[in-house]
Amino acid sequence: MSNHIKIYILEDEIITQELLKETLESFQYKVCGTATDAVTALKEIELLKPDIAILDIRVEGDKTGIWLGNQIEIPFIYLTAFNDINTIKKAIVTQPVSYLVKPFNDKDLFIAVELAISKIENTKHIVVKDRGQSVKVFVEDILYAKKEDKYISIHLKDSKRLIRSSINEFLETVDCDSFLQVHRSYVVNKKHIAGFDSKEIHINNQLIPISRSLLKEVLEEIS
Repeated sequence: MSNHIKIYILEDEIITQELLKETLESFQYKVCGTATDAVTALKEIELLKPDIAILDIRVEGDKTGIWLGNQIEIPFIYLTAFNDINTIKKAIVTQPVSYLVKPFNDKDLFIAVELAISKIENTKHIVVKDRGQSVKVFVEDILYAKKEDKYISIHLKDSKRLIRSSINEFLETVDCDSFLQVHRSYVVNKKHIAGFDSKEIHINNQLIPISRSLLKEVLEEIS
C-alpha cells in the first residue's frame, strides 16, 4: 500500500520541507503537495485528497498546524521544534496519529507514517447491499474473497456478502497490502491466515487453493 499513499506536508522551513519530501519518497510514499501556511494547506488538502498529512505546528500566517488538524478528517502527524507541555496538550486534543520533535530522524518518521497507514487500514471499508440496505464492511474484517460468475463473495467470520465485481476491481477497491490473490478465483487477507502448505491456505477452518502459477509469489508473501 505504501506506494499508493499520498502525503501532504505543511512546513514553512523550506529546507525541512525538502528533507521531509526526499525522505518520504525514499520510503516509496508519494508527496502530493506542500504549503508554508495552514490556510493554503487546507484548500489544497480539500482539492488533492491526500491520505495523510504532516503538519508543522507553528507556521507562517495567523493559523497554526493545530488549527488545521481540527479542520481535516484524514490521519495527521504533528512535527514541531517545540516540546513544551502546553503545546503538547493542545496538540493531543486534536488526536494526531503521532507527534515528532525536530530534528526528526528517518526511523521515527517512517514509524509515524506506518502508524497512520495502520489507522487508515483499520477504518477503511467498502459498502455492500444487503436486503436493500447499504452496509459497511470493514476491510480488516474480510477473511477472503471468492469469484462467483459476475460477483465476488466476501467472506467474514460469521457471514458472507456479495458484490458485483471482478477480482482486479475488488483488489483496487480494498487497496490494501494485506490482500493477496492466490488463485484465479480467490483473494485472501494475509492477516487472517492460520496456516498453509504448497497447495492450500487455511483461514477460519476453510481450505483455499493456491494456483501453481502463483505458488512462488504467494509463498514469498506469506512465508
